Amino acid sequence: MNRRALAALAVAALAVSTGCLGPLADGQQSAESRDATVVGVVDGDTVDVLFDDGTEERVRLLGVDTPEVHVDVSPGEFEGVPDSEAGRSCLRSWGERASEYATERLAGESVTVRFDAESDRRGGYDRLLAYVIVENESFNRALLANGYARLYDSEFTERDDYAAVELRARENGTGLWACAS
Repeated sequence: MNRRALAALAVAALAVSTGCLGPLADGQQSAESRDATVVGVVDGDTVDVLFDDGTEERVRLLGVDTPEVHVDVSPGEFEGVPDSEAGRSCLRSWGERASEYATERLAGESVTVRFDAESDRRGGYDRLLAYVIVENESFNRALLANGYARLYDSEFTERDDYAAVELRARENGTGLWACAS
């Protein structure tokens, strides 16, 4: 093997061993991630985590938005849902279901909090913006696929995939998208 090939092999081995090229649960390339335990569920798209180093943070799930449960819902944010009492009531119900789903799936669980290189690290309320990976699956993506959330229009690596997942849920009337009919 020549020097150039050996150097390339050494760089690749170093990148894999440090996680720079390792595949993640949802097939994307690695970005910074940290292991944590979910110590609280605020609502369907916000959780409190305790990192292995003992620090606690609030995490806003990147790329998704579930209907509100602590303030009034806004049907205008959910394409096709009528701005009526029926639309608001339907969304409120799905916001509660999203919170229950998050509690059932995440509370007390060991997770990986993965940050996105294309997204800001923190949002407007100083919450971490991240993907939450539980049992090797993106919980953010599962919210969209199961109709608990809409795509939150922002910059992040998995945006195109998330848009396609939301579109399938909308076309099938899955979850909250039944509110649009």
